[in-house]
Amino acid sequence: MTNKFDAIIIGAGVVGCSIALALSKRGLRTLNVDSLPAAGYGSTSHSSAIVRPIYSHTTSCAIAHECRFLWQSWPEVLGAEDERGFAKYTECGGLILVKEGDEHLYEASLKAMSEVGVEYDILSAEDIQDLYPGISLDSYGPPRAMNNEDFGLPTAGSITSGILVPASGYVSDPQLASHNLQVAAESLGATFAFNAPVNEIFQASGRVSGLNVENETYSADIIISAAGPHSTIINNLAGIQLKITTRPVRHEVVYLPATARHFKKGSRFLVDMDSGVYQRPDGPDMLIGSTDPECDPMDIVDPDDHNTSFTEQWTLQAHRAAQRFPEMGISNTARGTVGLYDVSDDWIPIYDKSDLPGYYLAIGTSGNQFKNAPLVGEIMSEIIMKDLDGNNHDTDPASLELKHLKRSVGLEFYSRNRVVQATNSVMA
Repeated sequence: MTNKFDAIIIGAGVVGCSIALALSKRGLRTLNVDSLPAAGYGSTSHSSAIVRPIYSHTTSCAIAHECRFLWQSWPEVLGAEDERGFAKYTECGGLILVKEGDEHLYEASLKAMSEVGVEYDILSAEDIQDLYPGISLDSYGPPRAMNNEDFGLPTAGSITSGILVPASGYVSDPQLASHNLQVAAESLGATFAFNAPVNEIFQASGRVSGLNVENETYSADIIISAAGPHSTIINNLAGIQLKITTRPVRHEVVYLPATARHFKKGSRFLVDMDSGVYQRPDGPDMLIGSTDPECDPMDIVDPDDHNTSFTEQWTLQAHRAAQRFPEMGISNTARGTVGLYDVSDDWIPIYDKSDLPGYYLAIGTSGNQFKNAPLVGEIMSEIIMKDLDGNNHDTDPASLELKHLKRSVGLEFYSRNRVVQATNSVMA
């Protein structure tokens, strides 16, 4: 194998593998390097893999909704068989619970969905009780810490409505989805190197020229960082400083048996900002994650040295879910997953070039960009090809055509130089 490539992608999670496939389709010879033993073994494997168009920005909404069509036809999108089979998208629908007086918090999301063409219904409290027998519509927000003496006690007000979005669901196996993308990229000539941590990035004549992985050196005029929680470390190797920063944040996801009454009339995913959790079905279980309420300190960690065991956060999330569903049984043994998110200042990713010619960024993807994996590679390819054609993405931004929605979106939305956007927790 020659060590000269057109493009080197640092990372082989679902984002890095998507970029490999998109660039390979354009005839570039790509190499993915990853410190882990296989595709999707890092942050991707811990993703809740929810696919939903519920965003407060039109660009985010449009790309997520376009990706829903691509997940529905995943084998055709890939164009290559995988001996392990294909990750499966299940469309279960999603519901956001809305507290009386908080309707204004979702106006931007409803406007974005209307503009994009996403259908939704506004449910009454009675509708919600019919969908979820045994649900408590008391308000418990703003969410409280477990050591708060009033934890679990209702506050003023109640849940009076909900936003039901049928065109939502989840992907069964995020790691398998990464492998699917890897196999599809390899069928077009892409190369992957695992157990290969990057320790040096080279420059020549004012641009990137390659990198070193332990005792192996690879050269390329294009390097793309899709390093997830290691993005800041990799940027430091390249000498990159960004206006919008990223940080590795530790999260726990709870698995509880889906045996309570409220699961019986449907297994859609549910967002409960009032209690501070979301949940989605996963076979016989429900996955319960955090919406990162203000009372929970952000757990910023060293991506190479952090606690991978469950903590009191597991118990907190389980009990927050049980506030809404008192019949929910909480297991004596903690089950779930502990992983890292690469979180930007506004929870929106950076898909962009950088000030170092040839060095590109696909970072800050948090836990919410898995859904966009079918298009992340296309986004990065449009930006990279813009540069290769002699144009400047900073002054003349690239755009992406969304074939199913029959609309174009400007990719300056993901700029490293953008003004930090206002977002509503993980419902960004």
